[in-house]
Amino acid sequence: MQSPSTIDIRPSREDELPALLDMRRAMTLELDAQNLDANPTWRTRFARFVNELAATDDIAFFVAEHEGQLVGMGGVYKLRNHRSVIYGAASAYVTSIYVRPEYRRKGLARRITESAVQWARDHRCVVIRLRASTGGRHVYETLGFKSTDEMELKLDH
Repeated sequence: MQSPSTIDIRPSREDELPALLDMRRAMTLELDAQNLDANPTWRTRFARFVNELAATDDIAFFVAEHEGQLVGMGGVYKLRNHRSVIYGAASAYVTSIYVRPEYRRKGLARRITESAVQWARDHRCVVIRLRASTGGRHVYETLGFKSTDEMELKLDH
């Protein structure tokens, strides 16, 4: 069994984007049984989203690596909204925190999230938001994340 100390958390490299996309797909299948590959353009659009933000240093992904294999990931990016544009109060969004099932319960999701939080601090963000799965909520709460009064309306198209 691998020790958490032998699993490195580091920024992802550009050439690892396909592996990140694979983990994003696995996460979505696990959480809501949605096969992202049913939409043939999602990978291209996701890559475009990441690359556009990377060009302005407004995104980072972190990976958990064990013996040369990526076993977890998570991302953080700056949001563009009225607060960031008008008031200069940047906010960040943490996304896609995922650890392969056989590597869970070793603190990797926490370490990846801590890396994302540090990135947001370093990029002068004043707030960080995320959407928590039921299984991940405890990790985020122990890091100081709180439920807020935000509301959501899903629109049918």
